[in-house]
Amino acid sequence: MIKVLVVDDDVSVCKSLVGFLEDSNFEVASVSSGEEALVLAIKEYFDVAIVDLRLPEISGDALILKAHQLVPGLRFIIHTGSVGYRLSDELKQIGLLPAHVFMKPMDDLNELVEGIKKLVTGEEEE
Repeated sequence: MIKVLVVDDDVSVCKSLVGFLEDSNFEVASVSSGEEALVLAIKEYFDVAIVDLRLPEISGDALILKAHQLVPGLRFIIHTGSVGYRLSDELKQIGLLPAHVFMKPMDDLNELVEGIKKLVTGEEEE
């Protein structure tokens, strides 16, 4: 079973994502801050972290870069409402692709499910 960590400080978005992913047969945990995400990702194994960019204390980008150092096998999906967001060169260097960025609100959460599966199986496109 694919294990997913949802990192979002918006309680309603977090609950919605967790419920949908659980219904889609993923094992899911959630946290509301980057600090909590780092602690949990070190303690428990996750295949994928779905990360909001605007988090308290530490940004989603900074969280991803730090988590990549501490938990090298962890893969990332960015879930953002920031229109026009572009991946930084640092994120590209650690393997993130435009296909790993999903915009809020999502019309079809099944696209996210497929994105997670492709990321875990290595089938994502350049």
